[in-house]
Amino acid sequence: MKSKLLILLAGSVLLLTACATPEEETGETTSDGSQSELAAEDTTSTSRQLSDDYYRSLITDGQYQPGVNRGASLGTNSNYNLKAFETGLLEISQDYFSTNDHLIQEGQYLDGETANSWLGRYTPVGEGFDQYGNARTVEEGNENLEGLNPQHNGSKLENERTPIYLKSILEQNFTVQTENGYSLSGISIGLAMNTVDYYQKEQYGASFETDISEEELIQQGKEMADKIVERMRQMEGLEDIPIVVGIFKQTPQDSLAGGTYVAEGISENGSNSVGGWNKLSMKKLVFPLEGGESTELNSFQNFKSEVESFFPNLSGVTAEATYIDDTLVKMKVDLVTQFYGETEVIAFTQHVYDQAVKFLPPNIPIEVSISSINGMEAFLARETGETEFYTHIFD
Repeated sequence: MKSKLLILLAGSVLLLTACATPEEETGETTSDGSQSELAAEDTTSTSRQLSDDYYRSLITDGQYQPGVNRGASLGTNSNYNLKAFETGLLEISQDYFSTNDHLIQEGQYLDGETANSWLGRYTPVGEGFDQYGNARTVEEGNENLEGLNPQHNGSKLENERTPIYLKSILEQNFTVQTENGYSLSGISIGLAMNTVDYYQKEQYGASFETDISEEELIQQGKEMADKIVERMRQMEGLEDIPIVVGIFKQTPQDSLAGGTYVAEGISENGSNSVGGWNKLSMKKLVFPLEGGESTELNSFQNFKSEVESFFPNLSGVTAEATYIDDTLVKMKVDLVTQFYGETEVIAFTQHVYDQAVKFLPPNIPIEVSISSINGMEAFLARETGETEFYTHIFD
């Protein structure tokens, strides 16, 4: 159930929180520019860690501290992308900041105003173009010199407009416990990049799309990562903090699968740029819509056929299959149907259990969600190496 719990945790590590001063939120700043420890009497942590897969959370003044502008940049293409964006950055962070000795806190440095500025187009004073490619003069005071997306080139032709590459920014903060309290130990930044730029040719006209290749979005993401790190190094207390950056490739708006991280890197020792870039070979396929001919797809098709023949009211049976280096590593199955009584839910869940054991791929984590118009009805999950499923039927 790792991914399910990660989603619940990630929901609290949302995007772009209020930018409090280090003196207000994280103690005084020492003479070398690093952050001092938080006062032990004001800051603590959740005492229970569910497993080594999850971070404990930092608690200040007896409360978990959400960001006041936490919804400023939830602008991914879909909820599938949003969940994958957040949980994927948590997984990347674990490679740099161990869950054994690090605690997680919502991002405290990129407030909504800053992030929205960065997500905009670079717009200098002078002659330019609006979002539809119409010529305009940018007056002083209306410029955006912080925009990470490139300036509009003025083209109104499909596939020739300079696209919006960066769609959203995610920040996660990590702390360690010291003798006198807690101190900031690292930051992770996620950059959600578009694979398709959606725009309108005229203000109320038809919509158009520009495809962006993976190579192009990675190159743009790396350049933006250097600019972001350079700017964050100017923030008090972040002069020497390790900053991890992950580049996330969004799926299109109509996709039933979330995106994946395609590259990760880190800025250490106060560097103003990101180095040590690693390309991540992960992909997600939606069965039965994608996948071509494969053993996994055939197994899922057999599972789907048996489930559909048992229960007449099914309206959808799909699965999201995650691959790393072309090897299946996990699967999430969604079944949507209409129930008329508790006995139907129980009977259907038992049948799904039997068919899942019989047909779904072995030796990988699998989650099966059974829902109706009333919400979640039942849930099944199996961890790597297990043969039996955990099950729960909701009242």
